[in-house]
Amino acid sequence: MRLSPDAPIHGCCATLWRHAGSSCVAPQTSSLPSRHPPTHRTPTVSLATPAIGGSGLRHTSRGSISIEAVLIIPAFLLFLALIAAIGRTAAVRADVHASVVEGARIASMQTGSVQGQTAAEDAIRAHLAQEGVTCLRLDISINSQALDLPPGQPGSVSATVTCVVPLADLAVPGLPGDVTITESFDSALDTYTIHTSR
Repeated sequence: MRLSPDAPIHGCCATLWRHAGSSCVAPQTSSLPSRHPPTHRTPTVSLATPAIGGSGLRHTSRGSISIEAVLIIPAFLLFLALIAAIGRTAAVRADVHASVVEGARIASMQTGSVQGQTAAEDAIRAHLAQEGVTCLRLDISINSQALDLPPGQPGSVSATVTCVVPLADLAVPGLPGDVTITESFDSALDTYTIHTSR
């Protein structure tokens, strides 16, 4: 850029005017350092990590729950079946005992051995049927010979009941398919009762 001789000259251009004549070149913009230093960005590295709450974790959770169910449910069912077997055996034993007691007492009140045996067997079967007891095999043994003794002689009537209880329907591993329950009871005779042998 050239300046006119009449134009006012200031600053560094005035000095150049004195030494270089009438041509004065406007100074170029100097590349002075900036007041604000350049910002250097630190490169960041992102590592891909699996999401904790993603579908993979849910799939793993479902798998562990399935394995636990496979292990726990059969054991729980086996435990329930074992409890059922124990409960059934205890209930049948109580019913058999009650029936044999009733049969022996009824037999002891009869007037002869034949009547005593028949009455005892009928009473035992009726009691078991009333309680809903199921026996694979039912054996009833009545000893009523004391009913043929002369009056005044002490004696007793004995009754024995054997019931084979089914357990195969419970399907408990290690348990037999049935269990045998045997109960006995003796009932004393009334020595003041006249017994007539038939």
